[in-house]
Amino acid sequence: MSTFSETRSGFVFQGRRFVNRSFVFVCALGAMSVLAACSKPAVEKAPIGEVAVERRDIVVDAQATGAVEPIEIVEVKSQASGLVLQMPVETGSNVQPGDLIVQIDTRDLKNQLDQAAADLRSSEASLEVANAQKQRSDELYKARIITAQENEQANLAFTQAQANVIRVRTSVSIAQQRLDEARVTAPVAGTVIAKTVSLGQVIQSATSVMGGGTTIVTMADLSRVQMRAFMNETDIGKISAGQDARVVVDAFPDRAFSGLVEKIEPQAVIQQSVTMFPVIISLPNNERLLLPGMNGEVSVNVESRLNVITVPNDAVRSMRDAGAAATMLGLDPEAVMATLRSGAPRGGANAQASDTSTGRAVPVGRDSAARVAAGGAAGAASGRPAGASGAGSGRPGTGRPARTMPQSGAGVASRRNPTPARQGVVFVVKDSGVYEPRMVRLGASDYDYSEVISGLQEGEMVASLAMAALQAAREQRNARFGQMGGVPGLTKTAPAGGGGR
Repeated sequence: MSTFSETRSGFVFQGRRFVNRSFVFVCALGAMSVLAACSKPAVEKAPIGEVAVERRDIVVDAQATGAVEPIEIVEVKSQASGLVLQMPVETGSNVQPGDLIVQIDTRDLKNQLDQAAADLRSSEASLEVANAQKQRSDELYKARIITAQENEQANLAFTQAQANVIRVRTSVSIAQQRLDEARVTAPVAGTVIAKTVSLGQVIQSATSVMGGGTTIVTMADLSRVQMRAFMNETDIGKISAGQDARVVVDAFPDRAFSGLVEKIEPQAVIQQSVTMFPVIISLPNNERLLLPGMNGEVSVNVESRLNVITVPNDAVRSMRDAGAAATMLGLDPEAVMATLRSGAPRGGANAQASDTSTGRAVPVGRDSAARVAAGGAAGAASGRPAGASGAGSGRPGTGRPARTMPQSGAGVASRRNPTPARQGVVFVVKDSGVYEPRMVRLGASDYDYSEVISGLQEGEMVASLAMAALQAAREQRNARFGQMGGVPGLTKTAPAGGGGR
């Protein structure tokens, strides 16, 4: 009995020893897990940049690509057919009106002219004879020696001789013209841009052959050229004839050529499912640097605002995105949205909005955690929207910002198609370190800055949200991948049929 008891007690003792060691092991694992969790580096928030509201120039332009082409192209053809005997011009030759382009063989043409001239002399002699016979016939008829019929025949012969002289003279003129046409000259001043005929080639007349005859050379005046640029339909409404343009071609990347918008062609062109409109830009080319076919980029000056107050586009958010921006800055989104909707004075740490739960005014600061909304109890009691104190830039009791004039000192502007004013939200950095949400009116905008019409003063500091927005987007993407089970393409898949350890 005692042996059983000892055995049992020994079993119990060994069991207790086993339990105690297991407990220690579990505690050690838990401690290691806690230490490992504590050792993980905390995710640092992206720093919030602060930028100053400054004066600068804003140039709004519409950009497109295009190719240089001549304004007027002249195809030189010959009105005479024959063998090319002389051709002193080559591609690229500059010619003036009257300069020889092609000399055609004139032997046949000279023979035709000589024959016509001989016919003219014969017809003139016949006319003299007919004239003499007419005069004699008239005298004999007056003396009643010949009959009236004989007199009429003499007059008819004279008239036919006159008509024959006129006909032969016309033939001589035509033959002389054909001989002159054998010498093809430049019709206008320009540059030969294409040559399709060479010495010894027989060319066809442009007037007597179907198809228009042979094109000898193609020439154009390159003292002025144009560029046909295809503008996106989203920009075409901002472009009009007479606007300044800037052209940079691939051949001269470090030089800009000034041009002028001549016209917008009405027929759209579809390129890769995108609707484009051809815009013609005229360019002076006195140095003959721009050649037909050169590719380049066109920048049309749509609007220019000089020496105006500007704010970086990274610091501007729309009313829809103001709540998300407030979260990045550690502000309460509902409080910020209520303040913006109410048009209340925005004085940094003194900016207030109504708490819907208590009806008290709470500051909208960097560490504010108040849950507020427009139309709270305090606003209802006062007859004004929540947070509207009736002072500052807003109109009392209306919830709308006061109408403001543009900032004084705005620079000279070029506004053929002025950009309509729009509203935006910025977060002004106050001296106390509090971010103040503020509605602003913006005008012209380029890729980096927007013109401030009202709402900001020169020298104020605003929060730049570019880095914070990128980090927020990255965190949302990582969270979405986490819910999906990991990053697609990087998640390891367990082997099929195996649950083994």
